[in-house]
Amino acid sequence: MKKISQLLLLAAGLLLLDACGPKPQYKTAEGKRKLKYYNSVQYEQPQPKP
Repeated sequence: MKKISQLLLLAAGLLLLDACGPKPQYKTAEGKRKLKYYNSVQYEQPQPKP
């Protein structure tokens, strides 16, 4: 019983550490701004440069 509880605690700790990683760039404010600019350049929709 003690080993099972330790294993579950370790698994929960690993899941929490994995969730605390850095955000991908497309989810940040700067990444969204850049994506909007690059899409406007690629699809030729005129927008002012940031």
